Amino acid sequence: MKNMEWFQFQNKEPVWVSFENHTGERGAGGKENNGAKGHPFSFFHRDEELVLCDLQGQGVIRRIWFTLADRSPEVLSKVYLNAFWDNEETPSVCVPIGDFFCMGNGQMIPFENQCVASPEGRSFVCWIPMPFRKRARLTLKNLSGKDITHLFYDVNITKEPVPEESLYFHTAFAQTAPELGDDVQILAAEGKGRFLGMSVAVSADAVYGDSWWGEGEVKVYFGKDEFPSLVGTGTEDYIGTAWGQGVFIGRCHGCTQNEEGKSTFYRFHTEDPIFFDDGCRVTLQNIGGCPKPQAQKLLSQGAEIIPSGADIGGKMIHLYRKDWEWKDIPEDAFITFYRRDFYRTTAYFYLERKDT
Repeated sequence: MKNMEWFQFQNKEPVWVSFENHTGERGAGGKENNGAKGHPFSFFHRDEELVLCDLQGQGVIRRIWFTLADRSPEVLSKVYLNAFWDNEETPSVCVPIGDFFCMGNGQMIPFENQCVASPEGRSFVCWIPMPFRKRARLTLKNLSGKDITHLFYDVNITKEPVPEESLYFHTAFAQTAPELGDDVQILAAEGKGRFLGMSVAVSADAVYGDSWWGEGEVKVYFGKDEFPSLVGTGTEDYIGTAWGQGVFIGRCHGCTQNEEGKSTFYRFHTEDPIFFDDGCRVTLQNIGGCPKPQAQKLLSQGAEIIPSGADIGGKMIHLYRKDWEWKDIPEDAFITFYRRDFYRTTAYFYLERKDT
């Protein structure tokens, strides 16, 4: 909201849903324990799907906050955030909380970006607006195999008319180690919508040693196009940095972890929107690189590699699907190559939908 609008009255009814007011109804909160602090948290059983909110009518989820007594890697990867819009039975959002909140390698850190945050590395906050026309149901599902003694939360909503052209928030989560030469698929969506961004956690295969994993380009395809319309220049370039990747936190892009062959990074297209009207596919190449002697050593040790190019003093020589010999490549060349690593990917996007 622009500053000039802060003082203008708007027909938006605020609703806070928590254990202290699970219906969010006006005048219905804080009744337990005779008005004292009565129900700030709940026990979260293993295999339980706990309803955070179930609200009828039209409105927009503006903020989600919660915290758990156990924030171990097992919990981050096996407790799922789910969102059901209107009358759907299959969730539009279904993502492990670590991945949704840009901490997909199981390590919590203090950070804040434009969409999600963990202010001191002990909680989860989301500001992504999520409209609904008939019903909004949010749940957390505990598949960690562990009982969690404390779950605190609140969901902040504005009840308001939602325009017919409004898009519904979705996610796509995947775990994959693509075949050698294949790209990592981040998103495959049909219809009309908006690609909001991605969070990616990569675990580099130890067989590649300390070679760089992040030469892959992000590509965005529209409709049934054979070739992409939007193409990046490298993984770290896509999130706004260069010449390798370290930890940094930006408003729309950043890297929350980068150590011991593990990296977690994100980019949100809030300032550079990507809309589509006939479907959208987003991929990331699983390409890395290293100097020629190191690449040859990796090959000799049995690492899966398909050389794709050679940077020779600032000139890119194409090697992929071409005839060439190592003796023709200078020793100081930097070789890019397809490789195989493990990825956890979350795509954030909006889609138009018919009423259900």
